[in-house]
Amino acid sequence: MPKIEIPVARSEEAEILKSISISAFEENSTKYGHYPPGLESVDWHKERIRNDIYHTIRYEKEIVGGLQMILHPNNEMKLEYLFISPKYQGKKIGATVMTLIEKEYKGITKWFLLTPYRDYGNHYFYEKLGYKKVGEIKPIEKSEFTLFQYEKTTKT
Repeated sequence: MPKIEIPVARSEEAEILKSISISAFEENSTKYGHYPPGLESVDWHKERIRNDIYHTIRYEKEIVGGLQMILHPNNEMKLEYLFISPKYQGKKIGATVMTLIEKEYKGITKWFLLTPYRDYGNHYFYEKLGYKKVGEIKPIEKSEFTLFQYEKTTKT
């Protein structure tokens, strides 16, 4: 079985994380007309590495993606971005990463995230992992663009 690791990201990895995130979100950019905020900037990745919880995703020691999270009060964690290079998608890396991250942060009682309304693969992925859709958010006034909010409660 291929080895998947999730070490804490280092500042010198920001350039590769930027490149991978852009390729991973290319379909979203085409579908919605823009990338998620910040992903196109190396400085944004460096800032996230400094200030948030940011892990690289390694597959057989090669960086193939990233995971950026924000710790909230009451042992809650927001999954901001999970991205994997398109050439490594479909290998169950994402599901393995989510299992690893939940084990690493086992004190977290609630995980939550937002994902675009037309990203049906994401909906299926998170629901398969036990997340439930709990709401919808319209971040852009007078736009059909909607984010679905998902949550997962865990026992410590």
